[in-house]
Amino acid sequence: MSKLRAAAGAARGAKQANQAARDRNPMQIAMVVVGAIGFFPAMALALICLLGMMLLTNGSAGSPAGIDPSGNLVSGDPGDLVNNLMGGDGKGYLAHDEVAEQKVAYAIEDAAKECDLITPAVLAAQIEVESGFDATKVGPDGREGISQLPPEVFQKHGKDDDENGKVSALDVEDSIFAQSRHLCALSKDVKALRDGGKIVGDLLTLTLFAYNIGLDALEELGGMPLPAIGTYPYQVRSVMAKYATDKPPPPRSSSSASPSASSSGPQPGSATLSEAQFEQMFPGRHSLYTYAGLTEAMTKFPGFGTTGDESTRKREIAAFLGNVAQESGKLQYVEEIDQSVWGNYCDPAQSYGCPAGQTAYHGRGPIQLSWNYNYKAAGDALGIDLLNEPDKVMTDSSVAWQTAFWFWMTQTGAGTMTPHDAITTGAGFGETIRSINGGLECNGAGAEKVQKRVGFYREFTGVLAVEPGDKLTC
Repeated sequence: MSKLRAAAGAARGAKQANQAARDRNPMQIAMVVVGAIGFFPAMALALICLLGMMLLTNGSAGSPAGIDPSGNLVSGDPGDLVNNLMGGDGKGYLAHDEVAEQKVAYAIEDAAKECDLITPAVLAAQIEVESGFDATKVGPDGREGISQLPPEVFQKHGKDDDENGKVSALDVEDSIFAQSRHLCALSKDVKALRDGGKIVGDLLTLTLFAYNIGLDALEELGGMPLPAIGTYPYQVRSVMAKYATDKPPPPRSSSSASPSASSSGPQPGSATLSEAQFEQMFPGRHSLYTYAGLTEAMTKFPGFGTTGDESTRKREIAAFLGNVAQESGKLQYVEEIDQSVWGNYCDPAQSYGCPAGQTAYHGRGPIQLSWNYNYKAAGDALGIDLLNEPDKVMTDSSVAWQTAFWFWMTQTGAGTMTPHDAITTGAGFGETIRSINGGLECNGAGAEKVQKRVGFYREFTGVLAVEPGDKLTC
């Protein structure tokens, strides 16, 4: 009897047992399964997930799924239960401490932008299972390199991602980007099968299983694999959690980014902001504010435009540029118009004073950087002497954009969180206004200006084809 026929027989037996199992406490059953298997954690995960699928077969799709505090099943989407049981969906930043070489970590981060389902943690976990991070490994059936892709798969998805003049599975970037493209392509085919009712299961596990046995075999099985067939998806998912973290990675210079990220491939944020969209948003902008300067500055703040799902990332782009539009007259102005207040931004209490002059620290750039202490702090963070040379914010496009990203990613202003955190955690666009200029505009102080910011934000979310969300004012 073949493996597939054996699996089909096992599946029929599981279906017959399903009705009796539905009325039992799933956590009790799961614990018995884990205890019985003992030294085989991947097998345990497989059985737990299979159990979850059985128990949820007749659940109400669309309602939350999981286990309540008493250990009882809350019916709903099986994928949610699987993610809960297996320790998460791999979302978040890559845990750099778990990846020995930073070159590999950067390649994983950049390649993970190919699609929303495939995160850095997913790629890293699969690499651990496939090669143990050995970029020189030669495996069975002609598989080579860190991702161990079959030759025909690498031939289809491999490119010269490290721009060294050759396409090779033994090149780290080429291999990892091909791995991500293959998984993303598979996920689309798997989703089509699932949407058509031909297979059942959560999308990530199904995609990993399709990677292991092929789409045709997955369709014949009908979805979630039985332990009798293999535990590959669960082996990957069992180590995924260690590669996912909520701690942002250390900033990297543009020179440390992989070539694919710095040229033709997606940069932080640029995956959801094309040059054509930027032109549409700011058709009459000053020559200082170039798209090239914007994308170069983005590489120094990899958390920008890369946090959360696709909608969240697009909303952050729109929120940032919406506030920029209000601060700079839709990028028409490179410095504060009202020169009568230029002398108001020198805080003499600072030990370093105002070496560039009393009036030298007025608003400049996309977000109108002001005050001597902000020029000092931004310059220190960026490695640029802005305290003594503040005019760089209005003469160097990349520096101008960097100061805006510095404030957006690190400063709280009159708020309690950075603008980046406000828009990516669901606090809303209104909280980004509070962080940037809340003392002068929020709580009714400048309602007209608040509405202008909201108007720009709505305009830009329209360009990016994403809903603006709620909590728009402060």
